[in-house]
Amino acid sequence: MKAFIFTEALSTTGLGHLGRCTALAEILIEHDVDATIVLHKDDSIPNSSFSTSKVLVCNWKDFDVLNSFLLSHAMEIAYVDSYLADPLIYETIASSVQRLVCIDDNNRISYPNGSIILNPGFGGKFLNYDLKRNCVYTGIEFVLLRKPFRENFAFPKVNEEIRSILVTMGGTDSLNLVPRILEVLTKNFPNVRKEIVIGPAFDNIQLIEKSADNQTKLHRGLDAISMRNLMQSVDLAITAGGQTTYELAKTGTPMVVIETIENQEGNVAGFLEMGIDSVIRLDALSKLETLLRGYLFTLADSQKRLEFCKLLTPFKNRETDFLFI
Repeated sequence: MKAFIFTEALSTTGLGHLGRCTALAEILIEHDVDATIVLHKDDSIPNSSFSTSKVLVCNWKDFDVLNSFLLSHAMEIAYVDSYLADPLIYETIASSVQRLVCIDDNNRISYPNGSIILNPGFGGKFLNYDLKRNCVYTGIEFVLLRKPFRENFAFPKVNEEIRSILVTMGGTDSLNLVPRILEVLTKNFPNVRKEIVIGPAFDNIQLIEKSADNQTKLHRGLDAISMRNLMQSVDLAITAGGQTTYELAKTGTPMVVIETIENQEGNVAGFLEMGIDSVIRLDALSKLETLLRGYLFTLADSQKRLEFCKLLTPFKNRETDFLFI
């Protein structure tokens, strides 16, 4: 069986789509499906950002490009994960395949009638999908995780004191949050290691370096294994509210979640519903420093971090058992 996964990785969209589509491709390949990612990217995203065996780069959201592509590639199933594609693009792909799976975060558009909607995480619980038009699958059992995060491993030991803090804001830092976060960390946790992940589309590296201290290390170009190992090596993480929250949850890493874009609202709401309240909403970013400081001091208590890890237990042994093929 041949499957094609249409997605994008742009300076304006970050790497969230590509990360979960890479995970999807890995899962399909493991089940003997011939899976190919069809990727619209710009120069901000290096080719090293994807490691799956088959990636075709083109602007598939252009009708002429898409029609040419569909004529030259036979496919039985297509997955589409996009913030930008026009509804007619989805309809065009749907007319060429036996099954279409639309990966969605926020009920962005009306998807083709009869197609499957996959909202991989908490988000779909809070959205009013038309269940007469589409089958909808959502919840943590449908989270798409890269292979190193799907392996079974123990949660790390909770240390008495915080020795290291991870900051990961995704592929881009369009709101310039990392320098503000670093200033809080260097002022309030001068002796703690600060592990900062620099995304490929960051354009504020000089500001980040200016805010760093001698306990700060910048990480670039991390693959999935390196990212997992880094997550498991720290005591606490500060993260944007997208796909990375699920990777941190799977590794048992206590975190402060910062909503950085509206389509993270469902993820954030889901963690809040679980009892994880160390969340900074998008409309509260003007008070970022004050709120962050409060959550960090709370989670400096090892007992609070231990309680946090217990809340993450539902993520521990979850397995991917859906493919829609």
